Amino acid sequence: MDSSEREHIAVVVNYFWGPGKARADMINEDVAAVAYDALDESQACSASIDLVPRPTYGLPGISYIVKQVAKIGARIASGDTQIYEMCRGRVAVNFKLKIERALMGLGR
Repeated sequence: MDSSEREHIAVVVNYFWGPGKARADMINEDVAAVAYDALDESQACSASIDLVPRPTYGLPGISYIVKQVAKIGARIASGDTQIYEMCRGRVAVNFKLKIERALMGLGR
């Protein structure tokens, strides 16, 4: 793994677990694997949220239903890979011990 790859992987780690959590010199294959799993899970979470219609007050009419389903379809078609903050936070908590172990060189 070259220094550029290490720096970019550190960016991913710091995105999930806070600035300063990882430096490029701390990155190893286990850290990369945990970061990959965290990205994969957060994108799956975000994709699931994209499929949920936005809230409405009262019973929704057919025009509201059509608009919501159309917006969901547009997000799917555009390949939107945005990670929702709630997904990032959940993944950060779920993978906290794994990333700490990997950063210490203790495996995943």
